[in-house]
Amino acid sequence: MPKHKLFLRWWLLFILIMVGNYFCYQFKLFQTIWQKDASYISYLTLFIFYISTIWLGKTTFNISNNLIDNFQAFEFKRKEEVGWFISELCLTLGLIGTIVGFVLMLVGFESINMADVKTIQSLLGQLGKSMATAIYTTLVGLICGLLIKIQCFNISLELRKYE
Repeated sequence: MPKHKLFLRWWLLFILIMVGNYFCYQFKLFQTIWQKDASYISYLTLFIFYISTIWLGKTTFNISNNLIDNFQAFEFKRKEEVGWFISELCLTLGLIGTIVGFVLMLVGFESINMADVKTIQSLLGQLGKSMATAIYTTLVGLICGLLIKIQCFNISLELRKYE
């Protein structure tokens, strides 16, 4: 069994994440999110995701590189719990973005004049952007939370050996 099997599993996931980012960039998904997400919560979630992925990779490398005693296993277990918290944070940010998008949708209805066609047309444009905010923040939060959970699960499997 290779010494760095744990890290190699993380590295494979990291490469897949980078390939996914490349395709998102090529298909201008990041640019679309920037234009459509009025709250910019998606970019906050992505920032947290990238930082925590690098941190989890470093943690994974440290676990796979060392012979672990009980105290070190406890320290790594605490780091793993922080990773689980970050995954939940990404999911929560996605849901907050959904609510913000819905609130932005409903704000336009408070001063609507049904007789004015231009007002209705501008409201429909605002509804589209607000719905995009809700959908994109939810999507980014779910994907980032899932990918962080996979990384934490990788660490969790290794740390169970030391219980």
